[in-house]
Amino acid sequence: MIVRIITCQVKPGLEAAFEEATVANRRGSIAEPGVLRFDVLNATDAPGTYYLYEVYRDDAATVEHKETAHYKLWRETVAEQMAADRTSVACSVVVPVSEADW
Repeated sequence: MIVRIITCQVKPGLEAAFEEATVANRRGSIAEPGVLRFDVLNATDAPGTYYLYEVYRDDAATVEHKETAHYKLWRETVAEQMAADRTSVACSVVVPVSEADW
């Protein structure tokens, strides 16, 4: 399993539009066979800061995700909403190790 944590800094006043686009992206993402989890989080102490917590079955699933229409639409839609470039961290999973636990 691969976990990716993406940090998004959204311009003030564009949070609702970002959330709408990101919820749509999540809906498509969790329908992908290689996506085990896709959470959208809003930092309570940093306005406009969002974290996308994505769990993939394997590296191939991360590549397949970036080829989907819903991801490409999200990327294009939110590009002008970003206050800074997105950052991404890849993590390996220590626990849980079973897909059923996700």
